[in-house]
Amino acid sequence: MIICICRRLNDTAVRDAVSAGARCPDSVQAHHGCAFNCGKCKTAIGEIISEEMDAEAPAQLVAAE
Repeated sequence: MIICICRRLNDTAVRDAVSAGARCPDSVQAHHGCAFNCGKCKTAIGEIISEEMDAEAPAQLVAAE
């Protein structure tokens, strides 16, 4: 699915950037050698980053002592 029309970035490209260490929309754009034009995709990129970070985080159970 296309996420950034201006820079032709799809969800796979965003996920690749997150896998490479991008943790904010600006970092995703920089990973692909571009910068925001209109910025309408920032929210969608942020949501994908959150999804990927949640998927990577191990389920942690905290036991009360």
